[in-house]
Amino acid sequence: MAQLVDPPRVAVLIPCLLTGGTEVATLETAMALHALGFAVEVVVYFDEVDATMLRAFESSGVRVRCLRLQRGAGVFAQLRLAWALAHALWRGPRPALVWLQYLTPTLLPLLVARPFTRRLVATVHVAAEHFGSRAQRRLRWLAAHWCDRVVCVSDTTATSLFGADAAARTRIAVIANAVDTDAARDAVPVPWRERAGWPEHAMVVGYVGRFATIKGPDLLLDAFALLASEHDKVRLVLVGAGAEDGALRAQASRLGIADRVHFAGPLPRMQVFSALRGFDLAVVPSREEGFGLSAAEAMAAGIATVATHVGALPEVLAQGRIGVLVAPESPAALAQGMAALLDDPVRRATLATAAAADIARRYGRDALRRALAALCDELGVNVEAGR
Repeated sequence: MAQLVDPPRVAVLIPCLLTGGTEVATLETAMALHALGFAVEVVVYFDEVDATMLRAFESSGVRVRCLRLQRGAGVFAQLRLAWALAHALWRGPRPALVWLQYLTPTLLPLLVARPFTRRLVATVHVAAEHFGSRAQRRLRWLAAHWCDRVVCVSDTTATSLFGADAAARTRIAVIANAVDTDAARDAVPVPWRERAGWPEHAMVVGYVGRFATIKGPDLLLDAFALLASEHDKVRLVLVGAGAEDGALRAQASRLGIADRVHFAGPLPRMQVFSALRGFDLAVVPSREEGFGLSAAEAMAAGIATVATHVGALPEVLAQGRIGVLVAPESPAALAQGMAALLDDPVRRATLATAAAADIARRYGRDALRRALAALCDELGVNVEAGR
């Protein structure tokens, strides 16, 4: 009788478990690795855990271990983090793979994890311009000498960070974030007009994301004020939360558009696609993007999208073939891009249909599973449970 063998263990390390794009990408990666036959454990360092996101991980069959550390500076905080991570990795079978999902606020987890695993992988989720020159040099050294692979979530980021470094490029893999395209297609739209008390003929422009400067919601408000001055039917929905919430509300009042802007607050992860499908037009006004998950999700939901020409957004929007790209840091350009689609329903529908099909092909869950299986094969990690 054949002896049963436990599936190989994969430890995924992440600083926090909130509701941002990195956490969503981590969930998709963990689910894909679990589907490939691994025993996946997500180790969260800091005591920054969203209960809804935690349930999403746990319901997917992925184990989550929360270390509940407090963020802190100084030697003692680093020692606490190192000890806690070492203890988490030491317990249980030796991981066949340790995967670090975020390279800030410290590279210490990469140093701690190396003795505990055969294979070490780290993911770069942010754009190259997020790193200073010294940090970029460290990344190239880690790619060439410390990690077995560094995964970039876009070709744009990989080329920007490692394009001229031959030693590092041999250990770089590009694995894009995944979108649950079935959920995006089948989601029931939120009736934003009814919820906000707007007339039935209103045209709903929408944003889903963090209220943070890097994501550009302030640019969107400035652009929307310009758009609203010439388009009486337009309304704006902002879905999300963050440090800029109060400033954005004050900005809407100052611009005289508060009665046309609905602050919907944050929504549980499972309601994001419903929120998107209630829009007539989605806008991604970012100042920096390593991938652009919010744009990919909007297009997967069948919503025409306008995005700024920064980071990997041109890559995700297929260089403007499936969406509208506009100059960054320009409310006027953003307003013009929105107006162009709102005034042309045929073009808007054509782009939306083409985008949904393209996103499903390039960024669906099947594409992620294939990419992860290929990576594990390259690394010599057994992806067959129980073999």
